[in-house]
Amino acid sequence: MAYAFEQEQSIVQNVNRILEEEITKALDLLEKPDQVTPETIHTIRKRIKKIRALLRLVRRELKEKDFKRQNSFYRSIGHQLSPLRDATVMIKTLEKLRQAQPSIMSTRVFNGFRSTLVKQQDRTTRDFFEDSIQITQVTNAFQQSSQRVEGLPKHRNGFRIIAPNLEEIYRKARKALQIAVQQPSIDHLHELRKEVKTLWYHTRLLQPIWPSLFKAYEHEFDRLGELLGDDHDLGVLAQLIESDPLLLPGKPKKEAVLKGIQEQRYQLQEQIYPLANRLLAEKPSAFVRRFQLHWKLWHKEASQKIGK
Repeated sequence: MAYAFEQEQSIVQNVNRILEEEITKALDLLEKPDQVTPETIHTIRKRIKKIRALLRLVRRELKEKDFKRQNSFYRSIGHQLSPLRDATVMIKTLEKLRQAQPSIMSTRVFNGFRSTLVKQQDRTTRDFFEDSIQITQVTNAFQQSSQRVEGLPKHRNGFRIIAPNLEEIYRKARKALQIAVQQPSIDHLHELRKEVKTLWYHTRLLQPIWPSLFKAYEHEFDRLGELLGDDHDLGVLAQLIESDPLLLPGKPKKEAVLKGIQEQRYQLQEQIYPLANRLLAEKPSAFVRRFQLHWKLWHKEASQKIGK
């Protein structure tokens, strides 16, 4: 089934169903350890992000210690898998930079830089897969995880379960945007990206309420998240260049590439801020009230169908 709420189920039923589906799909990917690839790991990391977004949507229904324990559990699995993905991202970021600004480095410099990153990626991949305990630990973690959100009250129902959490996340996104505008550092923009990605997952969950409208929201939150992701990756690439003198030997080469990275980040931010301002223009309470109204209409339509 899709990562989305179903009309005939309560929110609690939906949340537990989706959690079980994501865990099951992750375990299916890990069933044959010798067939696990970097692409498999990337898919599992996305499933972990879906689970953590799901937990955030019902956070206030849980005791804080229960939320933190479950969130930390899945975050630790994701961190265990992240080095494999990080190595690949730097190569793709360099390739995107080269495509956008071909004049900032010669073909020889680009090939040498890329070759170094590929060697680092190969080493990271080899280390990960040669250590068989890595896959075993991840598999065991998913096998031991609860397929229900622990501490989620069964008797509670309705949009009120998710309303305060959705409002809080939207408020945090607005605050993160305000800070990023005032101080556009890598860390501040990354904080904005994390909240935007969570809102993207939540619009996916709520899309059946009004598919055409929420699909547009989903698309735009996804686009903003991708722009912020590209900006962050360029910032990390710049930090990597500055911290490792062997990546780009020679001051003129290094300065040219760093200048190109900064120019590319400026271009991305020219797209990021107008889009973020539109998506986060509403007051959090108004944003949630509108979602809640559509939710009530959706369920009213369902009851009318049953009455017929």
